[in-house]
Amino acid sequence: MASRAVTGRFYRAVAGAAVIGAISLLGRLEFLPDPVMAVAFLFCGGLVAGLLTPGTAKDGAIAGAACGVLAALIAASMVTLMSLAESRPQYPPPWITFGFYALILTALLLPYNAIGGAAGTAVRNGVRRSGTADGHGRGLWFGIGIGTAVIAGSTLVLVFIAPFVVIVPLAGGFIAGYFAGTRPEDGLEAGLVAALFGTGLFLIPFLWTASHAEGFAAGLAGMVAVGLGLLFPLLGTAAGAAGAVVRQSFGKEQGRNPGGPED
Repeated sequence: MASRAVTGRFYRAVAGAAVIGAISLLGRLEFLPDPVMAVAFLFCGGLVAGLLTPGTAKDGAIAGAACGVLAALIAASMVTLMSLAESRPQYPPPWITFGFYALILTALLLPYNAIGGAAGTAVRNGVRRSGTADGHGRGLWFGIGIGTAVIAGSTLVLVFIAPFVVIVPLAGGFIAGYFAGTRPEDGLEAGLVAALFGTGLFLIPFLWTASHAEGFAAGLAGMVAVGLGLLFPLLGTAAGAAGAVVRQSFGKEQGRNPGGPED
């Protein structure tokens, strides 16, 4: 059953990645204006993967994230093959070219396709409360919402101070994982979704600066966007699992001593 679910997610990710490839082709042929192509490139692959994904919006977000990673790896491979075909001496070795583009494209495509995937599954479900009508579902999305807000809102403070860069995704992921339930795997997924949503919102001003500024400011904003786009989901996911474990431990302590401390 688990292998079937993994296979299903893979096929949905492939379908979404194919849509991203088609959008890229339309953009190169100048069938799409640049602003439309940019939005479609970031969101539409995940949206298609989400539309094909049954379950909750969280399942769609994970399918969209897988689509973004797959598309990034395919695009990096294509760029590497093109550099080999041209075989110019100024190009770096193929593994450096692949790694460079894989990191940049993953940082861009992963969080935004996750948002698109969540939206696609929400549309598929008719924005009904499928799988979230109970208290657990409401608590799950409450935690994800708070975690997303913590991560996204931190763009308004001095995030370049090293402790903030680490604390922000850890705090957001922990909150999402704590409200997700007592199973570590639930906390891990909730932390991942909150980190992806928060990262996507967090990176908007950095990506705008990288696209519209010039010189050192544009380069620095781009490097920050790539670095944090890769770091935040990793830290948020780990913190989400930790949050669920802490809640489980807290529940066990409450069960051992339901009447409170003894005198």
